Amino acid sequence: MELWVGAMNLGFLYAFMALGTFITYRYFNIADITIDGSFTLGAATGAILIVDGWNPFLVLPVSFLAGACAGFVTGFIHTRFKIDSLLAGILVMTGLYSVNLHVMGRSNVPLMNHPTFETALTRINPGLPQEVWIGLVLIIVMTLMWALLTAFLKSDLGLTMLATGNNPVMISAQGVSTDRMKILGITLANGLVGLSGILVAQYQGFADIGMGIGSIIYSLAAVIIGQALFRGRKVWLSVLGVICGAVIFRLAVAVALKIGFNPNDLKILTALFVLLTLVISYSLKNDQKDNGKMRMWIRKNRRLLFALFAIALLGWFAWKSFYNQSSQDHSAKKTRIGIVIANQSDLLMKTRDGFREEMTRLGYKEGVNCEIHEVNAEGDIPSNKTIVDHLIADHTDLFLSISSASTQAIINKVKDKPVVFATVADPFILGAGSSPVNHPANVTGTYGHAPVGELLRILSTMYPGPRRIGTIYNPGFPNTKVNLGDLKREIKTFPRLTLEEASVSGTNEVLQAAQSLASKNICAFVLINDLTVFNALESVVRVSKAHKIPIFANDADCLDKGALLVYGYEYYTSGVQAARMADRIIRGESPANIPYERFAHTLLGINKDLVREYRLNVPDSLVKRAEATVSGGKYSKKAYKLPLRTSSGKPVQTQK
Repeated sequence: MELWVGAMNLGFLYAFMALGTFITYRYFNIADITIDGSFTLGAATGAILIVDGWNPFLVLPVSFLAGACAGFVTGFIHTRFKIDSLLAGILVMTGLYSVNLHVMGRSNVPLMNHPTFETALTRINPGLPQEVWIGLVLIIVMTLMWALLTAFLKSDLGLTMLATGNNPVMISAQGVSTDRMKILGITLANGLVGLSGILVAQYQGFADIGMGIGSIIYSLAAVIIGQALFRGRKVWLSVLGVICGAVIFRLAVAVALKIGFNPNDLKILTALFVLLTLVISYSLKNDQKDNGKMRMWIRKNRRLLFALFAIALLGWFAWKSFYNQSSQDHSAKKTRIGIVIANQSDLLMKTRDGFREEMTRLGYKEGVNCEIHEVNAEGDIPSNKTIVDHLIADHTDLFLSISSASTQAIINKVKDKPVVFATVADPFILGAGSSPVNHPANVTGTYGHAPVGELLRILSTMYPGPRRIGTIYNPGFPNTKVNLGDLKREIKTFPRLTLEEASVSGTNEVLQAAQSLASKNICAFVLINDLTVFNALESVVRVSKAHKIPIFANDADCLDKGALLVYGYEYYTSGVQAARMADRIIRGESPANIPYERFAHTLLGINKDLVREYRLNVPDSLVKRAEATVSGGKYSKKAYKLPLRTSSGKPVQTQK
């Protein structure tokens, strides 16, 4: 139940964005990509104000105005400079990435410990399940929104906007400024998008720099679905269709997860779904030109067909639920573990591998005494919450979150089941407690900042005297922000080192950033842990080899990929530590009594081939300390093993 109600609620909140897209797409035939940025701008503006103490309802008009300002800029560029609407939207959306970072001051603003509309509604809940109560309130809100927007679009101003899009020449002859009408429409549309952004941020518990990515596709899908289901010229029916389309789209995502579709395929499924809807819609639109009986019959009975499909789908789920319940009633108790991973990056996969392999060593066997359900959000922030709802509906006993984004999604939603997190730089900035021992009663996990101070000490022994070093980072990741802050703080203790920075927003910018740093006569690249940079490490290596500038990295896995020296945590061990915490919880220990643990193992590695190629002097003490080396093109690592003990120091007893 919670999965479906939660998906419906999310659909209502995204319906505001879909209504904005409906105005630009239906009235002006513009697919305004500005919304990818104005959605985040509305969320960022409202979230910062909430953190500053504003009432969560008072920030709503401010977020609306923030989104409207973004839309006004797009409309002005489009009409004043006669730039194509799509290009104008792309320009504003690109600029808003930097604006949003400046507004938030960081890449992520957690709202877990701050009042939101959800906490306000909780105080007046008459005793209903939380999601159901929120759903009932949102139904009332969306009904009012439906009435207000319908009234506006049927007014003289709304009809003038429609006429501007349908026949600009005729409306100009009536003395109406088509440019002003376009600016007004795009401004209003993005205001609704900004409003949607802050509502979604409050609902999911945080605002994030990447939360608007792909918004144009989701909102267009809602508009197209609505137009396909509710065909007609009546305004009230079109607006209702868009709202229903937004809900149907989020429910479709929940259905895909429930059926078992790989989340990696959600984006292509979305594209195919929208394409299919468009094809059917345009085919039926031309039915008057074609007297085919089948086509006309489908058009006349489309609502009946949709109802039958929905009934069949609900019946299938009911049967499956009954079947699964019957199977569980007659089977031995198995611990159900749900793993939520933010994306497919190597370090998160290594964490996952460490967890799974350590659980096996501890005696847990899938299908015998445990079931592990792993879901990867593939960087799609809205899907995180639906994934968590899906795991809750699947009666998950213990949640494992890998990465900061997944951790936020889980701890904001799961309050009555144990949660273990892994590979998080700083859980405290996420709102998950204030110290390793003072944290939510159902949460524990492993974390650690990159040991950048020690990396700088090693570098300074190899490069005595005044030197410039360069670093590349994407400010759009919470962990990166923490690691960059550590680097800037630590470098102050090395007065002979000067830091040169280059920020990027995607992997395609890394090569140029590395080249710009190389032109500033840096002696070395110092790479903090950053997913964007490490996913494009080959670009940095290319510049490194061309200019003979060595790479020093905090990611231990960079050694055999082109780094000269690495000193950092091995994320595999983060998964191992998380597995041992999970084992303690499964055996009955409360997460409240398990302190957060820092990563247990750091690795020093040296690429001897590059040392010889760059003719560097590496102290013998460092060579002796190195646990991993590359020599003659071959990677080798000294064997080590974390003691098979719990974090409390007691020996682990493996499962029978």
